[in-house]
Amino acid sequence: MKIAISSDNHLDVNRQNPDEIVYLQANYLNEQNVEYYLFAGDMFNDFQKTKNYFEKLNTLITGKAYFIAGNHDMLKNITFEKLESNNISDFYLHNTYIDIPNTNWRIIGNNGWYDYSFSPTLTEDEIKRWKNTYWIDAGIKQPMSDNEHEQLVLQQSKQQFDLAKHTKKKVLFVTHFVPNSKALWSKPATLKSDKEIRIFKMVNALLGSRHLGKLIQDYPEIKYVFYGHVHGWHEPFQIAGTSYLNQAVGVRKKKRKYHEWQKDTFMDQWKYRMNIINI
Repeated sequence: MKIAISSDNHLDVNRQNPDEIVYLQANYLNEQNVEYYLFAGDMFNDFQKTKNYFEKLNTLITGKAYFIAGNHDMLKNITFEKLESNNISDFYLHNTYIDIPNTNWRIIGNNGWYDYSFSPTLTEDEIKRWKNTYWIDAGIKQPMSDNEHEQLVLQQSKQQFDLAKHTKKKVLFVTHFVPNSKALWSKPATLKSDKEIRIFKMVNALLGSRHLGKLIQDYPEIKYVFYGHVHGWHEPFQIAGTSYLNQAVGVRKKKRKYHEWQKDTFMDQWKYRMNIINI
């Protein structure tokens, strides 16, 4: 059985025609005999467009496609309360699971969030001020602090992990935000000034949570963790028997030296960055 995972397609930012791409992706998934296609967030800057895309994709493929929301998906046409509900779409995987028939495998999804724990030398107030001035997530309305949001993520994830452990399931966990500090970029040697280093720390603070990584390590049942949010090439790594993989397509930028793609076309990049596992 083939399971394919992608994330961070950013079809609008990458100036791709979704009506064309959905057919190209569907054809490739069918050719590869993919039975489950999982998307770890950031298809559009609009949740409704992301939802519509996966509803269309599911009419074109022989398998099933499921998605969680990234921060970009959360920017428009969705509320915090709806994101936390389980009746948005049959294909929305946040805080729920899918058992793969005739196996002992379970797919668990959670959108995730961040709590500034990747940058412990910065204060919460200065990170908040920087985020509200420079970071795209400033446009996402939520009825709680970032730390409280991450605490909710940890609570939800623990409940799902405990249930999987109780039912003796092997777990494939899909989340958008960075789940372990090892998945962060190393500080570039080109960063010299205090200002540059401070910005680097600010960005890291908004990428995920080290506490999620600690939670995952408590559950040997979790065999795979797929995450996005950070673009570019990230090597897979293992911690305590759990494989961590990033499959972000990323954004092709105008200045070539800032490109996040390793291939020349969107579809080639999507195929190259997609993870396909066999169980």
